[in-house]
Amino acid sequence: MRLRSRLASVALGAALLSPAAALAAGFDTPILYTARHQAMGGTAIGYVDDASATFHNPAGLGGVRGVNLLGDLSLILGRVQASPERSVRSEESEPTVAPFFLIGGAARLNEFVSVGLGVFPVASGGAEYSYELAGNPIRDATSIVFAEATPALAVSLPRDRFVPGTLSIGAGYRASALWFTREKGDPDDPRLLNFDMFGTNFSGFRLGLQYRPAPVFGFGFVFRNKIEIETRADSVSVYTQTANDATLSFVLPAKLGGGMVFDLGRVRLASDAEYAFQSQNRRSTLRGTLGDSSAAVPNVFAWQDGVTLRFGAEYRLGDDERAYPLRVGYLFDSAVTNPAYPSAFGTPPAPTHTVTFGGGYRTPSFQLNAALAHRFGSTSIAPGELGTGCAFCSYDGDYSITMTGFYLDASVNFGS
Repeated sequence: MRLRSRLASVALGAALLSPAAALAAGFDTPILYTARHQAMGGTAIGYVDDASATFHNPAGLGGVRGVNLLGDLSLILGRVQASPERSVRSEESEPTVAPFFLIGGAARLNEFVSVGLGVFPVASGGAEYSYELAGNPIRDATSIVFAEATPALAVSLPRDRFVPGTLSIGAGYRASALWFTREKGDPDDPRLLNFDMFGTNFSGFRLGLQYRPAPVFGFGFVFRNKIEIETRADSVSVYTQTANDATLSFVLPAKLGGGMVFDLGRVRLASDAEYAFQSQNRRSTLRGTLGDSSAAVPNVFAWQDGVTLRFGAEYRLGDDERAYPLRVGYLFDSAVTNPAYPSAFGTPPAPTHTVTFGGGYRTPSFQLNAALAHRFGSTSIAPGELGTGCAFCSYDGDYSITMTGFYLDASVNFGS
């Protein structure tokens, strides 16, 4: 019975641990929302003033006047290079097409209180490879998506009433869901690995502050707490066998951010800095049953905390009634994955860089914005750099990521 349980643990561990380790570069995607902010490197913490504040900084709802309705479409095209198998080195993945969206609304209820609601995917990961093993075609794919529905509230002090300028404090509640899929095997019937898992969490929150002591300068802070989502599936396919009651936990770590903005006539300059506590992803226990034996397999992660730096500039043509903003930006994302435990399904163990640009059309009651972002990073891992004790990690070779994002958003204001 002990041998059977050990074999079940090995088989289940191979099935479940491999995608978890493969995504060990962190789940936050640094190029998401919205077109007006992404064109400026994704900066927003210190100056967001529309319904997208539910994502960027809930204190930004204090800048809403009347009612604001906003929609954003973010289309991300990507490809990674990695070594998913011992015999498949430096392989390029299939192109990935990932549509993201943000839908939000906000309203100022009175002089002091504003409310908002946003719905959006907040993090993701994954890739797909096509290769041959022993002469047989193999499809090897992983996908994970975190999504949120976030009601939020901001309390604002009237200008110069108690402190110079304006001050807003905001809070948002995060109802989160996670979809996780893993497939490996024949492209038409992947039976080596095939499972579809889902989980929820209702303990998340965001806290934020925005302060503009003078019209030319403002700053903000935002904090997101750690959440852990346990995904479940009644049955999964594990090397052509059926495993039951599979569970696997994922952590979206805490994150702290701060931002500044300078408004100098027609010119806006902004910068954000974010610190993600990725080291909170340390260990997860994966459970399930194979036949009549249960398995509990610990997985130790080697993640390190990450830093994201964002910079953006805007120049506005036109006037207050009809403006045409032009925007550019850059962002730096530090390495999170340990090169001793590389990933075939996520960001490589190397820093990434992103350049952005875009423009828009704005009136007092309407905005339309578009943006483009290009993210890239690469490294090479030698055999001697690989660590021990991780049977399910990837192998030495060349690792890289390229992502191109296309963004379009529109918003309308009523009663402002």
